Amino acid sequence: MSNSSHNANSTQDISGPIAWSLSIGAHIGIGLVAFFITWSVIRDEVDPPHAVTAAWHEQAIVEQAEILVEIPALTEVVEKEPEQHEPEKIVTHQKPEPARDGLAVLHEIATTGNVPKKAAREPETEVKFMGLDAVAARRIVYVVDASGSMMLHLSAVLEELERSLRKLHPKQMFGVVFFQNKKSIAVPPKGKLVYANASNIEKAMRWIGTSGKVIPTGGSNPIVAIKTAMRLEPEVMYLLSENITGAGSYEVPEEELLEEIDGLNPADSRNGLRKVQINCIQYLSEDVNGTMEKIAKIHGGDDGYVCIERGKVVK
Repeated sequence: MSNSSHNANSTQDISGPIAWSLSIGAHIGIGLVAFFITWSVIRDEVDPPHAVTAAWHEQAIVEQAEILVEIPALTEVVEKEPEQHEPEKIVTHQKPEPARDGLAVLHEIATTGNVPKKAAREPETEVKFMGLDAVAARRIVYVVDASGSMMLHLSAVLEELERSLRKLHPKQMFGVVFFQNKKSIAVPPKGKLVYANASNIEKAMRWIGTSGKVIPTGGSNPIVAIKTAMRLEPEVMYLLSENITGAGSYEVPEEELLEEIDGLNPADSRNGLRKVQINCIQYLSEDVNGTMEKIAKIHGGDDGYVCIERGKVVK
């Protein structure tokens, strides 16, 4: 009798610690899962900024990329091509255009017999404005001087702006902000970027031309406009001005301007990159102080600056 009682007590003594251990293990497991989920979310939210490539150029940039599909030999293409006698399909002897995409490469192969090892990148993801070029940027803001010094030249800038917008891919997004005196003039819709489809581009250009808001006048202090643009969280900002530091009552010292921009777009401590690449266009006349070039050197890189002096492009 005593042995039976002793065995029962032993069973209870063992089952208690086992259940307690299993409970503790389950709670630890749940805690670890929750920790890793939280850590993953936090890590995604604070990833360092990535680099977007900018390059100065006078002609279209061609970035090389390996062809990932097998191209049939020229003889096979010729054998499979049906004979066509329609006038519009007769092959002419005009000089072929430079290859820009896969179809152009195939055309070059069929007409010349040369099979290139590289193919040109499709240009839809390039952003080009006033000779500056940003690759792989999805969110772009144009910040443009609308002070009195631009009175005779703003129409030419707007033509370049529209040309740049129409080269964007519809999945890219854009915004336009003008500055004059100490205020910013944001093209609607205010406070957000819009996709670069034909309708949105036409609305933006129509508003600029007919709203009566964008009339060159007064001085130029870009700080408010740059703050407005930064709130749109762009990847690339194009900053165009004839005199970025202004003059008279609207003058902003270079040191103050550089400090303001650095505070708005600080370098990430992990990789030294900044969230926004600022490409600078010095327009009409050279800046003796080189302020725009300094901004581009800090925030846009070596190829983020161009000076356009009365139609002449100078690097």
